[in-house]
Amino acid sequence: MKITKEFLQSLIDNIQDSIKIVNKDRTILFINKAAQETLGKKLADTIGNKCYEEFWHREGPCPYCMMDETFKSGRFQSATVKLENGDGKPITLELNTFPVKNHAGDVIYGIEILRDISEREMLINELVQTRALAIMGKYSAELAHEIKNPLNSIAIQIHLMQKLAEQAEPHLKDEMQDIIRVLKEEVDRLNNLSREYLSITKSPPLERHMTSLQTLLCDVFDLVRPLVGLSHIELKQSVDASIPDIFIDRDKMKQVFINIINNAIEAMPTGGTLAVSLARSSGHLLCSFEDTGPGIPVENTDKIFEPFFSTKTTGTGLGLTIAKNIVEAHGGTIWFENRKTGSVFFITLPLEIVQGAS
Repeated sequence: MKITKEFLQSLIDNIQDSIKIVNKDRTILFINKAAQETLGKKLADTIGNKCYEEFWHREGPCPYCMMDETFKSGRFQSATVKLENGDGKPITLELNTFPVKNHAGDVIYGIEILRDISEREMLINELVQTRALAIMGKYSAELAHEIKNPLNSIAIQIHLMQKLAEQAEPHLKDEMQDIIRVLKEEVDRLNNLSREYLSITKSPPLERHMTSLQTLLCDVFDLVRPLVGLSHIELKQSVDASIPDIFIDRDKMKQVFINIINNAIEAMPTGGTLAVSLARSSGHLLCSFEDTGPGIPVENTDKIFEPFFSTKTTGTGLGLTIAKNIVEAHGGTIWFENRKTGSVFFITLPLEIVQGAS
């Protein structure tokens, strides 16, 4: 097989890394296709120009340039560089320089290979974070479980204090009862937080029964209607009456619906419209909750289902995390979309969920 210049050019052009060859004064002698795409220029428009001008937009040589060391030492150099791309997005590049020597052993050219490792670095970081969260989750779950015993003891002592307060002098009774009330509220809050945290550290056990989602939604509407009215929110319903009963955990799915509706109500403090629909969609049951609030800020869209994330001053930030766990335990999915006005939360459940399913 005859190795031609065209064959070598094609071979190098099929390498996804950006490759360039320069001489000692940093004049570009060759760049491959990936480097041309990075610059947005053709090979003929780049040859003969300085690499620091074309690639780094500098008027003079780059400080601490690795190519300097490669020409001086005749050895391979490597470094990781963090910068922003043309869209202002941070990227991570792996930069390697290699010497090209003549027969006398002098370095006459330098080869620079630039590889975008942003995705690899992101995956590594996610893996490290996942392992760290798994370890933290294990011990946090144990802590949440162990904290229940002292909280129960405190609750018993508070109950005894309440009895003593009832027998206290009138000028002390009211003050003692106020203190006891605060203590009870905080113990209840910690108990609720502990219970909710434990519910997201393991898959929720399901007690499935044949359930009419139409009836379940009507029960939820009856429950939230007073709060909806007080909030000056119009509740619209669109329910497909032909949808069959499905085999689900009624109480847990009710919790999901209430969490989503409560979030929608809180997103519309001055009133608005909440439209809830239930219909068939491609072999699935699709339930949507659309509000006319401000929507979810772009910077929060990736965090909305994360544990403890909340933009509210009250609450645990676990409501949507628990909802997601429950829906996925049923084999369904949950997601949201922003609209011009407000946002929509969607839930799908497989229609083939039948009695006897695991």
